[in-house]
This record gives sequence, C-alpha cells and structure tokens, in this order.
Amino acid sequence: MRYNKSKLITRRNKVLPVQFIRQDMTTYSGLTLVEHYLRLYKIHQRLSNAFKKHHFTGDYKIGHVLYLLLIMLLLGAKRLQHLDFIKNDPLFCRVIGLTRIPHRTKLSTALKQFTSDSIKVLIELNSELVVEKIEELGLNEITIDLDGTVISTRGNPGWALKGYNPIKRGAKSYFPLTAHIGETGHFLTIINRPGNVHDSNRALHVIQMIRRQMPQFELRFRGDSAFCDPKALNSLLYHGESFAIKAPFWKLLNLKSEAKDRKRWFGINKKWSYFWVKNPIEKLDYDHYVMILRKKTRKTKKHVQLELFSPNNGVYEYSAVVTDNKDWLPQELLDFISGRSGQENSIGQLKTHFAFDHIPTNHYQANSAYMQMNQMAYNLSISMQHSMGLTKKQPGKNRKHTRIYKSMKWGTFKFLILNRAGRIAWDKGKKVLQMTKNVETKNIYEKIVMALEKAELKKAA
Repeated sequence: MRYNKSKLITRRNKVLPVQFIRQDMTTYSGLTLVEHYLRLYKIHQRLSNAFKKHHFTGDYKIGHVLYLLLIMLLLGAKRLQHLDFIKNDPLFCRVIGLTRIPHRTKLSTALKQFTSDSIKVLIELNSELVVEKIEELGLNEITIDLDGTVISTRGNPGWALKGYNPIKRGAKSYFPLTAHIGETGHFLTIINRPGNVHDSNRALHVIQMIRRQMPQFELRFRGDSAFCDPKALNSLLYHGESFAIKAPFWKLLNLKSEAKDRKRWFGINKKWSYFWVKNPIEKLDYDHYVMILRKKTRKTKKHVQLELFSPNNGVYEYSAVVTDNKDWLPQELLDFISGRSGQENSIGQLKTHFAFDHIPTNHYQANSAYMQMNQMAYNLSISMQHSMGLTKKQPGKNRKHTRIYKSMKWGTFKFLILNRAGRIAWDKGKKVLQMTKNVETKNIYEKIVMALEKAELKKAA
C-alpha cells in the first residue's frame, strides 16, 4: 500500500522543555521480569544466608548491600556513584526492598569489610549458582577455559602492581584468573591476583577447586601456552582428566628441533598439517602427546628475521598442543584449541556491560568482592535467559564445538526488555505496571512470563 508523502510528515518546530516532577514512572519496566527470576532462585535470601557467620557492621545488612549492587550492575550502572541516578526510580526501590536507599559511601564501606574468608564464601556461592544451572541443563561433559585478564588501575589500589599490561604499559594493574565454561559462557571461578604474577599463578589451586566442586561432571581443560606448567599438567594426567593446552616453543626447545627437522607432515586441509610426538616434555611423569601444527601463510615473505625460539620461517607458522591422548582427530583438536576465543568474547562482555574493569576502592579485598559481584551479575544474565526461553541451542554439537547455547548480548537484552518505560498504577484495587502498547514488546514479555511460570512449576515439583 502506498502513502501520500505529504501526510507522512509532521512538523514540530519547538523543542520540548524538560520538567522534573514526582511520579510513579520507571525507566526499567523489564526489572519486574528480572525480579521474578531472582525470587524464583532465592538470590537475595542466599546472599543474606551466606554471611550469617561473618561479622559485618553498619546500618545495612551485607546481604542487602550485595543485592543492591547486583541490581545496579544488571541495570548497567558501572560506578558506585551511578546509584544517585537510579535511587529515585520507584520500581528499583520496590525490588531492592529498602525504605531508604543507602548512600554510595555506605556501599564502599561495606565492601571494605570483606576478608579472605568472606570472599571465599562469595566465590563458592558463584560456583554453586553456575553448577546448579549446568545440572538443570543436563550437561555431562564440561570444558573449562583458563586464562588471565588485565585490569588497569588508577591511583594506588592495594596490591595493584606493575606487570604484564599490553594496553597501558607500566600502569599498575590486577591480573585476575578466570575459569570459563565453554558450553554455556558462564564464569565458574574468578580469582583476583596482583598485576605482577605469571598467568599460570594459582592455576593448580583453581583446577583442584573445580575438581572438588564438580565431581559429577566429566571435565576437560583448555588453555594457552602460559598454562603449560608441569605441576598443573601432572595433576591433570594423574587424575585422568582430558586437556588440550598450547605448548611454548621457547620453553620446550626440543619441540622446535622436532618441527624444524621434520620431513613428512600429514595434511589436515589446504592450510594446516601436523604430526604427533610422544612424551617430549621431560618434567611430566606420565604419558602424554604433543601435536605439532604448521599453517601455510597467505603470502610468502622474502625477507624474514628468524626468531631464536620459534621455527617460523616466513612460509609456515608453527604451533604445538599438548594433550593426554591421541584419540583426537586432527581437525577436531585444531578446532577445539581454537575455540578459546569464546572466553575472550565473554571477558569482553564482562568488562563492557558489568563493570569488571572498574576499580571502586583502594582496598584489595573490597575490589575482589566487587569482582565477584560483577561475575554474579554476568552469570545470572546468562542463566535467566535460559529460564526465560531466550537462548538457542546450537545444532550439530560434537566434540570439537564447545559452545552449545547461544544467548543474547546483555546490551541487546537491556534494549529489548529491560530499559522500557512504564508507570506503576492502581487497577481494580491492585498495583500494576502499565507500559506503552507495542506488539513486539508485548509478545516477548508474555513469552518470558510463560517461561518463568513454567520454570516455577518445574522447580516446585
């Protein structure tokens, strides 16, 4: 159907003036759906119960403070100061359940009371929430990606030290270690560390902790060459756990010689070829295998500066992967070790949408606790999408493809669902949330409500 162009245009010459008045209007109508999910899984109650044996002082209980931080992060607040911009929102105040919203200084004061023991409680609670969701999804084989990420700091926060920092060289930083679940995108564990430690620092501790938390699952570990540590690899081999970890040529010079002297290579495809080596790492006490790979470059370089510890020669680029067995098909192992990019995407989401790269205080334990709340908000953003029926299962899942479920980016979720204007009004003696009529918004809200009601019935059964 065609329309008259002159009738499609409306002229408004005046810019509307802005007035601020008290009224029961909210910017975050989708928060009522988020609250439904949080109540279903008793997040507020579990935060409060977790710290009953720990002594926190102040006007507000630590459970209320952490729940307030969680809601702030889900709404997109990236600084403690941002509380001042949302504290008058009626739906936000209703969900928080406090008659008086605390000042931002109360939040930082509460965070500074955290100790190593109370942070362990938060770490365990985060892991419990993730394990429960994985069990609910019926997964048996779990891929754990290990990697560190740099968080640059300003000023002089506690234990922020100069170390590996490729973006801001010489800046003080933290270097938290993350354990990521490849199938769903959750972060199982995040351990904060000073900025001057090696990437594999505390990796064995994290592996042992994951082993205790997930005895019912078949685990397989994946990491870059920084995690090719004899202690960690011997532990994995001793417990018979599957792994595929990049091996560094500079650290294992015999692998460079093997690649350089090799005459016969087996083809994977037009670009990649490989061969196997058995037990090349002397410090490992158990049988292991290394697949040495080479990739043909697009354009052969005529003048190449040869590297001292790498066999790269301008025609081929070489890499090596250490694993516990040779049951892998070459293409599967290549695709599996390349799948670590999913963790980089998740870390990007964590920093962009959940303020993981923000340091709120100068106190190390307070900053570590804040990171745990960033992690909890991120994990719940994925888990609630499963319960709301918004995730899609990837077809054709096999051993090489680790990501099974695809969820919305949180920025998309906020635009479509969370950041919707509404008014709290009375209808037939009951308070309701009224929104502007929009067919697409109505359809997705009704779909989510039905999915949450179904999840509630399933949980009650």
